[in-house]
Amino acid sequence: MSTADDANRKMPRRGRPKSVPDEERRAHILEAAMTAFIDKGFAHVTMADIARQAGMSKRDLYKLFADKRELFADSIAFRRHLIIDLPRPAEEGLPLRETLRRVFRLDLDDRSAAERDALMTLINRESLIFPELNALLYDSGILRSRELVMAWLESEMAAGRIRRADTRRLAGMMMDIVFGVLQPRRRHQGHIDRAAQGEEVLARLDILLAGLAAVA
Repeated sequence: MSTADDANRKMPRRGRPKSVPDEERRAHILEAAMTAFIDKGFAHVTMADIARQAGMSKRDLYKLFADKRELFADSIAFRRHLIIDLPRPAEEGLPLRETLRRVFRLDLDDRSAAERDALMTLINRESLIFPELNALLYDSGILRSRELVMAWLESEMAAGRIRRADTRRLAGMMMDIVFGVLQPRRRHQGHIDRAAQGEEVLARLDILLAGLAAVA
């Protein structure tokens, strides 16, 4: 056999390139959309901007998403686990304080916590400018954080781990405490000590929960 034949035999055959799985492709687009919305704001972002950010044609983007509103809602849904982690596994069995740490995502690393902060800022900003976006997020069930906290509190009360109370008001108080620390009116300057921030949230929740301790 000739040297040329050996070389041809060793060279890998070129075939059709492997296609990117739909789930991975969708995740990439939603990441690109989130970046565009955070950088420019909903009003100033176009489908062409998102397609360019995702490295694809606008035509292909429209095959997956009907319009900018759908992309906005789906990009928020893709990242909502950074804000609140409910429902919890039934068999978890952690102390209440540790459960709250996980429910309100006080366990995030610096990068994920920064993404959460940007996501909450985006939601708050765009909801004020475009009330219809806020309605879209709530009506679609994407943002139902208070309802999720209420359901979790009800399960804890039913199990006898905390004293009975008005779940709507209690959920509201908890969220005011948590996000009052995570999203203060005055913007953070410089590096945020995430561990200290999380402990501050839990210290405030401890005061609230002291009056809700289960009856022995």
